[in-house]
Amino acid sequence: MHSRFSPAEHANFIAGKVVSYAESFLNERADRALLGRNAQSVMIELVACADDPAAKAILDPARLLTIAMIGAAGADDWARRMRWCEVMTALVAMVRQESNELRKSGVQRS
Repeated sequence: MHSRFSPAEHANFIAGKVVSYAESFLNERADRALLGRNAQSVMIELVACADDPAAKAILDPARLLTIAMIGAAGADDWARRMRWCEVMTALVAMVRQESNELRKSGVQRS
């Protein structure tokens, strides 16, 4: 983590990457293999991220979204993959909302 960023700002940056990767798959710009690689890569970053109280608000939904991404990437059955995509869509909205809340609260600098 860069020393100029707070743990919450760093977590919010990583959460933005998670949303980007998820939306890329949901909008059919990435295949399951790329989704899986991206999810595994970002999960490592999320695990290593400082778990301070301000960062936790964005880390938990970002971790859940990453788990849903791993589920979608591994789903061979179309119906199961579509269920994971529904979960991913809801979690993308949640991560975006939490990111906005961090900015409103002043924890995240604009």
